[in-house]
This record gives sequence, C-alpha cells and structure tokens, in this order.
Amino acid sequence: MTQTTANQHPRDRMRGRIDRGVQAAVTASGLMVLMTLMLIFVYLLFAVLPLFKPASLGQAQPLPFTVSAPALALGMDVQQRVGYRIDAQGAGQFYRLTPAPSGQAQTPLAQQTLLAKPTLLAQAAGERDLFALAQADGRLVVARADFATAENGRPQWQFPLGQQPLALDPQRKPLKLLSLADAHRGQYLLAGVTDDRRLVFGRFSPDRPPQFSERPLEHDGEQLVLTPDGRQLYLLTGNRLARYQIDGAQLQLRETRILGEHAPYQMTALPGGSALLIKGADGNLREWFEVEKDRRWRLTPVQHFDHGADGQELTVAEPYRRVFATLRPDGGFSLFSAIQPQPLLNTRLGAEVRQMAFAPRGDGLLLESAQGWQRYALDNPYPDVTWRSLWGKVWYENYPQPAYVWQSTSGEDSYQPKFSLMPVIFGTFKAAAYAMLFAIPLALAGAIYTAYFMTPGLRRVIKPAIEVMGALPTVVIGLVAGIWLAPIIEQYLLAVLALPLLLAAAVLLCGALTHRFMPRCRPGVDLLLLLPLLALTVWLALNLGPRLEVALFGEPLHFWLGDNYDQRNALVVGVAMGFALVPIIFSLAEDALFSVPATLSQGSLALGATQWQTVIKVVLPSASAGIFSALMIGFGRAVGETMIVLMATGNTPIIDGSLFQGLRALAANIAIEMPEAVSGSSHYRVLFLTALVLFVFTFVFNTLAEAVRLRLRKRYTPNQEAP
Repeated sequence: MTQTTANQHPRDRMRGRIDRGVQAAVTASGLMVLMTLMLIFVYLLFAVLPLFKPASLGQAQPLPFTVSAPALALGMDVQQRVGYRIDAQGAGQFYRLTPAPSGQAQTPLAQQTLLAKPTLLAQAAGERDLFALAQADGRLVVARADFATAENGRPQWQFPLGQQPLALDPQRKPLKLLSLADAHRGQYLLAGVTDDRRLVFGRFSPDRPPQFSERPLEHDGEQLVLTPDGRQLYLLTGNRLARYQIDGAQLQLRETRILGEHAPYQMTALPGGSALLIKGADGNLREWFEVEKDRRWRLTPVQHFDHGADGQELTVAEPYRRVFATLRPDGGFSLFSAIQPQPLLNTRLGAEVRQMAFAPRGDGLLLESAQGWQRYALDNPYPDVTWRSLWGKVWYENYPQPAYVWQSTSGEDSYQPKFSLMPVIFGTFKAAAYAMLFAIPLALAGAIYTAYFMTPGLRRVIKPAIEVMGALPTVVIGLVAGIWLAPIIEQYLLAVLALPLLLAAAVLLCGALTHRFMPRCRPGVDLLLLLPLLALTVWLALNLGPRLEVALFGEPLHFWLGDNYDQRNALVVGVAMGFALVPIIFSLAEDALFSVPATLSQGSLALGATQWQTVIKVVLPSASAGIFSALMIGFGRAVGETMIVLMATGNTPIIDGSLFQGLRALAANIAIEMPEAVSGSSHYRVLFLTALVLFVFTFVFNTLAEAVRLRLRKRYTPNQEAP
C-alpha cells in the first residue's frame, strides 16, 4: 500500500533522512577522492612542466663604453653584476653590468695590465675566468679574475703562478699556439707550439719546480686544446688531428685522425670531459670524443649539429655545462645542448659582434661590439633534459654506442647527467612480471582448491591464515629476501630453477598413484600422500642440485655464469614480491569463486560433468570478472611496490631481461634519489616526472582493468530473471 510522506511514521521519515545523509556523505567522499587524485596529478604536472619549457632570451641591455682595443676574452661573475674584458694590449678591465646614468658611458671599475702586448691568449676550458697570456718572446703569465677577495671591495686579477712572466719553452723560443688547463690541487698545465715546430708542455705549481717535456713536429700546428680534465692534448694541423695522452709531464701520441677535406677546421673543447666540437670550412659542426673499439680508444665523430652556418660563426661553450652557442656575422644565434642535434633556441642578435661569453650558470650572455656591451638574460635551466634524452637512445661521452642510461649522480663534478626513463620503466615491469609469474599459479590454484574442493571447516582456518600473510610489512619481506633468501638461491641455483618442474611432476605422480591405489578415498586424504612427496622432492633437489652443477659445469652455476649473475636479481625479487602478492590475489579470487551460485555447479554435475570440468567450464568463467580484478590489483601493487624492490635487488638501472640480473623500479628510484636531489634541479624534476609516469600508468591501467572487469561481469553473470 502506498503512503504519502505526510502519513509516514516518524521513524520512517528519520530513516529516510539518514539514508539521504549517508548517500550525500558517500557521494561527497567519492568526489573528494577524485578531487584529491586530480590535485596530485596537477601538482606533479606543474613540477614537471618547467623541464619542457623552451629556452628563451630576454631583451638586450646595452652597456655602452669606449672600446680602446678589441677584446680577446669576456666574462662576468655569478650574480652578473660585474663583467671583465681582456683587450689586445693586455689590459684586464672590470665594468659594472648595470646601466650608467643617462647619457654617460661606462667607466672601468678596475683596470690592470696583465701582460704587455700579448700575442697569444688561451682560456682554460671548463674553467671560468682563468687565462694564460703569452708575449712574442714566449714568456707568459696565468691570470684569474677574482670578484670576491679584494680588500677594497673591488674585483681584481690574481696571478696563481706569480706576476713575473714564466717561460714555457726552456729554449725561450716564441710560441705560435698556446693552451691552458687547471689540473686542480694548485697545478696548472700549459702547452704550446714554438715557431721551430716543437710541441712543448709544462706542469706548473706555485710551490714546486715546473716539469717540462717536448716533442718535435713535422708540420706547423693550427690549434691546440687541453681537455678540461687535463688528461688529453689535441693538436690540429690542417685536416689532421693528433691526440696525446698526458702522463705526468710527458706526452704520448695515441692516435692521429684525418677529419675530412674541408680544412681549415676549428676546435672548441666542451667542459667536463674529453669531447670536442670540430667545425669545418663548410660549416659542418660535429662532436667528437673517444670511443673504445677493439680494445682501443679512438676518436669518433658522434653528433652532427644543425646550425645552418657557413663556417664563419663564433662558437662559445658554457664553462660548466655541455651547452654551446654559435653566433653568425649577421647576428644569427643558435643555442645547443650536446645531447641533441637540433638547437634549443634560434634567434637573432645584433650584428658585428666581436666576442661573446656565457654567465657562469648559463643564465646570461655578454656580447661586445664596437659600441660596447650588450647583456642578455638567458632562460635555459634544463638543457640536459630533452624529450629525446628521456625516451630515446643518446650517445653519451665515451660510451661505445647510443644507449638508454640512467645515471643521475657521479663522483666527479664534471659528470654528464643521464636521465633516460627507459631503464627504470623496464625494471618496474620486469619486477612486476616475475612477481606475477610466481604469484599467479600459487594464488589461483590455492583459491580454486579452497573455494571449491576444501571442506568448510578447513576453509575457515586456511583462508584467514593466508590473508594474515598480507599483513607482513614489505620492508621485512625485502630484508629477509636480500639477506637470507638471495644467498640461498645463489647456493642452490640449479635446484631452485628445477623445482617448479619437479613439483609439478610430483603432483601428477601423486594424482596417478591416488587414482590407481586409492580410487575411493575421502576428499583430503590424498594430501597425506602429496605433502610428504613434495617435501621429499624439495629435499632431493636441494641436496642433489649443487652436485649436479659441479658435474655439468665443473663449478657452481653462479660461478659459471660469472658477470651474468647478480646475487640480488630478478629471481629473488620475483619470489619475494610474489610472496607478498599471493594473499591479495588469493583472497579476492577465492571470494569471486566462492560467490558463484551453487546451482550452476550442481547443474553441471547433474548433467554428468566431472568436478574439474565444472571448475574449468562453469565456475571459472562465472568468476572471471572477480579473478581479473584480483590479477589487476596484484599487478598494480607489484608496479608500485617500493621496499621489496629496494632491498631485494641490486638497484642497477639496466635494460636486461635476464632472470639473473638486477633492476631498478620507478618507485624504488624515487625513494633512493629524492632525498639527495637539489630542489628545482633537473634531477629533482625528472624524479617528479617518474612519479607522474607511475601515477598516470596506474590510473590508466586500473581504469582499463575496471572496464574489462565490467564487461566480463556482464558477459558471464547468469541471468537471474524468471523465464
């Protein structure tokens, strides 16, 4: 009978209000969850977006002053408050990088003669503000711009080896070429070519006598470059490039390469390592560095840069990062990162620029023309991260070939960051795949037996016991796997690999014996035969496995595998993480199987089907939606697992599908490296990108899994409508 709201009992009205309130609360909670997910996504996205912001150049700030002589070198301090120039007369001048009062030209803040009438100037690659100036008679000085230690608060020039000119050549012959490198620990390397065709080299220190060496040359050199690490010396003669190895104060010729047919060539050393930029007369600009081939290190052309010039442009590298720029006579400016051929920025600056220099942090440019200086603000904070470096192969310095590499930190300040996401993504799916390979057979087989074959009394004991396993902290599982399980697997490797086949054979043997000798035994009695047989199989495998390894390979299997075996490998993490996934998959799959209406299985049995036919043809399809959900939840858990992967693997970010090699997963990578990442750095933002990739993958994967689950449920749910 229908009642109106006015005629309802007060208790019914109260129940209605409570129902509506609960409905509103549940709806609001669901919306809050969705909003929280969106906020997490937006936060991660905003942390990542600056990585892909293109480089840009600000408006020019003119700083006019009277140019007495062309500049041989330019530079500025970290804060871009003071700049300096070294002119052709040997004068080192400092100027403020702030505009002078209207209508007035800049006046020097400080000025000092470094060396009268120098004929050569060399700047140390990879070091800002360090120069060597040489006179016609071969004498030279080493000078460094000092912005911070002047007693009067003004910048000044420091002379690490003294202000008195030194002789690089003991014979005091004039120098035609000069190069400088800071060997650190107070040592400076100087190399030069004399006019009588000798290559001279010296190692200088303020508190030690200098060390010299020389080598005769067949031809006049055209350019000389000492690498920033002080280990190599390059001499360019026409189209011939000679590479010398520096051993103490001695030079050893390692190889001579023919560059091509487009001489003259120009070299520019990139900071940090041994990479060179070599530009031909045709404008072809390539990066060269040493690559190991046939157990020998050989200079190899690696990267070609698309700068569209004719060879007349000025090429300048940043002091610390592997970033460089080309400036054409017409003012065309191109900014490059060493890891990709396309320019980061193409724009046009003023014409007739004579010199150019980067700010120490790469966030500014200083140009000199006949009218004075122009300063530009440069926004290029993440040149070492590009779409290609994240997802594609990159040929890094001294690597034999392009590769996917994750190496965010190193023991050297001059390291080249490598931020490929492919190794950690591959490691994530590798760990999840091996864990699911271990967990799925155990969990599903256990769920089928518990839900369909086990007695109700035993089920009430077994199911809660397995579910309690899911409460074990993953850090404990990872610790046990890394400290205890990994050495055991290493010791009994062949037995562990053979156990799945041996146990399956034991189960089949038990079934055959039971069917032959105990055809009418009660359900569960067969376990009395199966469990001892399984225990005996494991005992025999563990005892005979090491002996069989020595018999087959002459030594333990892990020794025979050598470098192809890592103790904390994918096998260990697969077993450990699979152990953690079994309770989740088992519980959900068992609930799905147990919820299948008994009428379906009873009808199948009544029609003459066996129990296994009923399970396979009736029960499993009906429970497929729930089983699929269990597998997807387990896979999502495996992808996002942190502590087990962190502690049970070697955390080596490599792409290797071998069962015996380690891996590094996305979640473990974030846990390892986020505490040491500098806020706002490339490393910091790339770690946020890995978190975003993990978040998007799990969200999309779970969404697709839910759609498949609903489709399976709709397809296999029995029709409950009456005929």
